[in-house]
Amino acid sequence: MVAPDVQRDSLVRRIYNINEKDFEGVAMEVWKYQYDFNPLYRRYCELLRIGPDQIRSTADIPFLPIVMFREHEIRTGDWDAEKIFRSSGTTGVVQSRHLVRDLQWYHGVAEMCFYSAFRQPGEFAWIGLLPSYLDRADSSLVDMVYHFMSLSGNASSGFFPQVNDEIKHSLQVLKERGSPVILIGVSFALLDLYESTDVPVWDRLMVIETGGMKGRGQEITREEMYSRLRRHYPSLQIASEYGMTELLSQAYRTVDHFYPGPTMRVRMRDISDPLKLIGHGQRGVINVIDLANIDSCAFIATDDIGMSFADGGFDVLGRLDNSDLRGCNLLYV
Repeated sequence: MVAPDVQRDSLVRRIYNINEKDFEGVAMEVWKYQYDFNPLYRRYCELLRIGPDQIRSTADIPFLPIVMFREHEIRTGDWDAEKIFRSSGTTGVVQSRHLVRDLQWYHGVAEMCFYSAFRQPGEFAWIGLLPSYLDRADSSLVDMVYHFMSLSGNASSGFFPQVNDEIKHSLQVLKERGSPVILIGVSFALLDLYESTDVPVWDRLMVIETGGMKGRGQEITREEMYSRLRRHYPSLQIASEYGMTELLSQAYRTVDHFYPGPTMRVRMRDISDPLKLIGHGQRGVINVIDLANIDSCAFIATDDIGMSFADGGFDVLGRLDNSDLRGCNLLYV
């Protein structure tokens, strides 16, 4: 058997240069690599009685329940973590932990994913409106935005922990300069900001919402949120980011649907049969192939409800609750 570090280095090079034609083949090699060198994932496959003889394509690959990131340290190979990302969570809730072997790898993948939807992140000034995130050095979102700010080198980039006159002033300065700007923020804070009628808006401003209404009032659909953001500003350009602690890749919505970055693909599973994949246009639960998770697990069964489309796009429609978990006990080890 080839040494794991040799296999990893070869796969990393192929993932970094991935294209649509090669995705399936590389994903299959990543699966075999993780089956061989990730004891937790291998044990999970064995409990399902699925091994190399049963895997003919990525449609046959088992997806690891995302809850495992709360209960285990998930590693493929033997290495020490350079960084540990942790999910946000209320008191008493166990946080998910994603061990990151190489922070530079995460940054490089994040750049690729952003570029696939927009332009190079360094071409923008960055304004982060992320209340409650800034005191968390272990947030993958904050780490990504910090990295993008460093690429920009724009002195006007910065984080703002709340909606106030200071963020409006910073946006006004950038508007007067005609700067291309990304304003990235959690949904409830962006709604608070754009309920005002004195927020600068211009054609080189892009607002990217990252979700985040839980516990902040009644949940609303993304379309309702977009409508509220544009109530006073009909020309406001809005996009959305789909990412999470357990994934190193991101997807972005700039038009009707989310589209995954080059290292990521989405499949849908049946709500009541977690081992059954379903086709496009059907409501199901999102499974993610994230090749950037080469050092943890690249095949993740999320708790997000969604729908996929033939062009590779997908929608996020909500979250599983206990009533949706029929049969999902089969997934837990």
